[in-house]
Amino acid sequence: MHRSTFIALLIPLIMLAIAMTFRYFDNDSMGQMPSAGVGSLYANGITQKEVTIIVYEQITKLKELGIDATSVADKIAESFASFPAEILEAMDTNQINGMILTNIDWQLYKDEAAELSNEPRQFFCFDMECMDLDTMYTTFVNSVAEIAGDDLVFTDISEDTSKVDYESGTGTQTISFTCNGKLYQYSATVYYDWFDVGMLTFMNDVISEQSNDKHMYVTSDGYQECIVFCRTEEWAARLMESTGIVLEQP
Repeated sequence: MHRSTFIALLIPLIMLAIAMTFRYFDNDSMGQMPSAGVGSLYANGITQKEVTIIVYEQITKLKELGIDATSVADKIAESFASFPAEILEAMDTNQINGMILTNIDWQLYKDEAAELSNEPRQFFCFDMECMDLDTMYTTFVNSVAEIAGDDLVFTDISEDTSKVDYESGTGTQTISFTCNGKLYQYSATVYYDWFDVGMLTFMNDVISEQSNDKHMYVTSDGYQECIVFCRTEEWAARLMESTGIVLEQP
């Protein structure tokens, strides 16, 4: 089976697993990133027809803001169509919006995407529980560089794991890089395979210092997927007004 085909089949299963988690846990009990956005706590028994309408409406609005996912709108709608009715009933608007963004990232921007976009990447998503522990921050910086724009140039990225004890899940992991010629370094606190959220704040400070008008903004899928943008304050406000998706500076 071709890898892109496998990913296309896997996406609905991943989304279903996440949605099932929403059914039984809330954000506080899970201890992960809270979801940001506008909407009622629950979608008040949202139906499959209603969520399909939401998917197409949000993708249309995102296109007006420069994120064109119209080519994969049907696939995203189909992914939501795989959810049992009781799962949809338990999902709130923020979770639906977050999962739409996450699905766009999977469908358009990941290397395995079946329809890899030729357009510049607009945002990226990553699981806060990381797999490649020794390069998690290198991957993060490279992803930021991909969405940052021409006025933010990241080079000389290196990651030091010599002070990490992988067996105990403790230690310090240091990421170094230059942005527009200035050296930056962050010492992340190791907690097993979890991403140190302090790195988000640190990177926002770097971007705010080096850019005239951009900042790092984040939102979530309500579980443990972090969705990252590098945008102006004005653009973030337009996104909220148009889609109800709230981006916050970490």
